Amino acid sequence: MKQINSERKLTPLNISIVYAVVGVLWGAASCLFPAVLAHKTSMYLSVETLNHAFFILATAALLYLLISRSEGDVVRGRESLFRVNRALKTFSGCNQALVRATEELQLMKDICRTIVETGGYRLAWVGMAEHDDWKTVRPVAQWGDQGGYLTKLDMSWADIDRGRGPTGTAIRTGTTRIVQNIRYDASWALWREEALKHGFAASISLPLVNEGRPLGALVIFAGEKRAFGKQEVKLLEQLADDLSFGIATLRIDAERKKAEQEIMLLASVIEQSKEGLILFDSDGTIKYVNPAIETITGHDAQSAVGRNVAALGDGEGGAELYRSVWDDLTKGERRTGGHFIQKGKEGDYYEIDIAFWSISDADGAVKNYAALVRDVTHELQLERQLRQAQRMEAIATLAGGIAHDFNNNLASIITCTEMARDDVPPESPLRELLDVVLKSSYRGRKLVKQILTFCCKGEQERQPVQVESIMNECLNLMRPSMPSSITVHAELEPDLGMIMADPTQIHQIIMNLVTNASHAMRVKGGTLDLALENISLDADSLGAPDLPPGPYLKLTVKDSGHGMDQKTMEQIFDPFFTTKGHNEGTGLGLSVVHGIVRNHGGGITVSSRQGLGSTFEVFLPRIGAVQKDTLLQTEAPSLPGSGRILFVDDEEDVVFAGKKMLERLGYQVVTGRDGVEALEIFRTDPAAVDLVITDQTMPRMTGIELSRELVAVRSDLPVILCTGLGSGVDRTAQREEAEQAGVREVAYKPLDREEMTAMIRRVMTPAGEA
Repeated sequence: MKQINSERKLTPLNISIVYAVVGVLWGAASCLFPAVLAHKTSMYLSVETLNHAFFILATAALLYLLISRSEGDVVRGRESLFRVNRALKTFSGCNQALVRATEELQLMKDICRTIVETGGYRLAWVGMAEHDDWKTVRPVAQWGDQGGYLTKLDMSWADIDRGRGPTGTAIRTGTTRIVQNIRYDASWALWREEALKHGFAASISLPLVNEGRPLGALVIFAGEKRAFGKQEVKLLEQLADDLSFGIATLRIDAERKKAEQEIMLLASVIEQSKEGLILFDSDGTIKYVNPAIETITGHDAQSAVGRNVAALGDGEGGAELYRSVWDDLTKGERRTGGHFIQKGKEGDYYEIDIAFWSISDADGAVKNYAALVRDVTHELQLERQLRQAQRMEAIATLAGGIAHDFNNNLASIITCTEMARDDVPPESPLRELLDVVLKSSYRGRKLVKQILTFCCKGEQERQPVQVESIMNECLNLMRPSMPSSITVHAELEPDLGMIMADPTQIHQIIMNLVTNASHAMRVKGGTLDLALENISLDADSLGAPDLPPGPYLKLTVKDSGHGMDQKTMEQIFDPFFTTKGHNEGTGLGLSVVHGIVRNHGGGITVSSRQGLGSTFEVFLPRIGAVQKDTLLQTEAPSLPGSGRILFVDDEEDVVFAGKKMLERLGYQVVTGRDGVEALEIFRTDPAAVDLVITDQTMPRMTGIELSRELVAVRSDLPVILCTGLGSGVDRTAQREEAEQAGVREVAYKPLDREEMTAMIRRVMTPAGEA
């Protein structure tokens, strides 16, 4: 307190007063003492004293002025030094934030906090210059805005009213805008009231610029007027420049990291791609290969890096590919492609498509080349399977139509031959001839059934089947007929699953495949390998036919015979195609196998090389344990029947033979040549007809349409529908449609007498007597 009081007394005025009093007293004393001694007059004493006092007072006033000015300079120097020190501390803290910064928004927040907390300012905020139509100034970071000043800010940096404030002008012009007194500054007209309400007295708006492009502004508010000195402004401008550089650097770093991530992503895609990629320079030196190249070719792809394409074209794996690439390089081709068949490391062949193109720099000069290698082996296999399936479908349509007409012919031949044979005594020479005709007709019927099986329209009774038992039965049956030079190996996986199938047709599959394999080894002998295993197929299963994912039973039949070329493999499932001699086969075996497998929801593949044997793989859908269906037992023909039958068919020979056969069985028969005629006959006397046997395919009205009309008149009337199963007919759908039309049973031509008799008995027997 004493020090404070002493400081208050030692003011310029006090010092001047003390100086004046002391001076006056000293002057008076110096004048009085000599005067007394000399006995001078009082008048002389007065003049001298006044002169001396005036001098003392004048020098005291001058001393006051000098001391006051010096003290003002000291005070102003102290204030300037304080502000500079404050700016230096702020600048130092902000530099530390710049050094530590890793993220743009966080950097701006740290700068604002340092300015307020270290510099002692009221508010600091950063506004970014948007490049929208309004050229909005958007606050992105702030510190000290407890009153929510920035939430009501509406500012632009365009040359409009709201863009001519200090901040908008600073951004637009790239110059610092200092306002030492907000209350009276014209540029603050639109925002003055709100600023004064929050206690802001002075402001500085520092532009943030990067390479001449405006980024935004750093804005600082002070609570006192004239708060920003020259040295302080210079430091703050340097701080704004550093912040601009920091923001630009962080953005560049962010773009770099983003680019690196994109490069890493692209690199990962290339590394994990199933398509191979080779990069090399203009001299043909390989710079990079991705792992897919090794997967496709089977050769160590990394060993090719750093080597020239021309050198790799001599004797190494993929030689043809490398030679083609080198040829394109030397010709200067900019983009080419090709298809190659290559030999893998294990000796198997694969097919690839290659696209080759040049890579130019910014000036258009070719500096590098790239080759994209795609394995199309599986794709081409599927294409061949599709072409084969389309060809098979076309042939099946033709074969179905032929089978339908052939069935009608066989029906009349078999029926007439059976009746003629009955009329000939056993010892007659004609009996033997009729037996030959009947036997040939039965063979023809069997051939038609094979054709219909190929067309996926054969009769099939499905039940759970254990394929291993059928395979063992086939081997036991065929082994005695095989040459002793053929060795048979059978490998059965334990706990094999079952399939839902027709056992007879599965037997037919195995017999055909084993017969063909045996035939391929009949001259030189060899080994026949059979295998059964449980497998699961998925979308990525290679080497399997195009089947839905799921569990399958796989049957493999492999021989070491003469093998086949590619052209033969593409035709082996065609009907009547055979490599056997004229009297060794009909060419229907594998086509029937294909039809059976396809009709069971499975698939079949074949692989073969000339001189190295063939391998057939059959995939059939596997099931779990299923209760066996109870099979209907066919009743044996009984005593001759009675009743009146309406027999309808548009084929005269079939009508003639059918009428004769039915009459011999004891029935009265009325015939109709088509559905319309039969309906007229029936409507004449509906009660007189006990059974209707009608063909399906007839002019004017089909058999199902006729049945629908007949049942509409008499619902208890039994109807048998006969069909030759024409091309494109779905047997299951036809049976369902026939049942809805009132048909009791569907008969498939040609039927012999016993089969027709049994069917008639079934439909005419009352339900209680069945």
